[in-house]
Amino acid sequence: MSELSILVILGVVTALIVVYAIRLRAVPMPSGRKARNEIISYLPKEPCRVTDFGSGWGDLAINIARARPDITVTGIELSPLPYAVSRIRARLAQLENLSLVRADFRKRDQNPGDVVVCFLDPRVMADVGDVLNQRMAPGGIVISRAFAIPGWQAFGEVPMQSGSDMLYLYRMGSHLPG
Repeated sequence: MSELSILVILGVVTALIVVYAIRLRAVPMPSGRKARNEIISYLPKEPCRVTDFGSGWGDLAINIARARPDITVTGIELSPLPYAVSRIRARLAQLENLSLVRADFRKRDQNPGDVVVCFLDPRVMADVGDVLNQRMAPGGIVISRAFAIPGWQAFGEVPMQSGSDMLYLYRMGSHLPG
């Protein structure tokens, strides 16, 4: 492959990431192994359905599915490049309890399950709250890394041991102040 071909491919990849970052108001942010394990430790002990809003490169969704075969995991990602990479990684991992969907979580008209995890840009967190208020059943748990959902009351704000971020823990039905 020539140097020009490599530069063209890198240019296209960069353009895709930039265009979708502007469109979605979010940049794909991977989670390190320690952070993923810490988030997994907050999942309920019983079998449940987990949805990863903005699953990006697939790190968290794949690790949840691998660590907890009793959990059904759905990753939702709209940006095409991270989604394509996550699909390849999921196929290689051969996890039967994992599905990945290319969609906008805001437009997906489905109950997200028992637990929603997310690590999204703070400018998108109000949208997360709006969607979950409409679609998630009372008792559902939301685990947000680094950014709070505006207007929601967390039952836990836990400093992450793996870095300087916080985990914001919410329970539907008791998430609104007052």
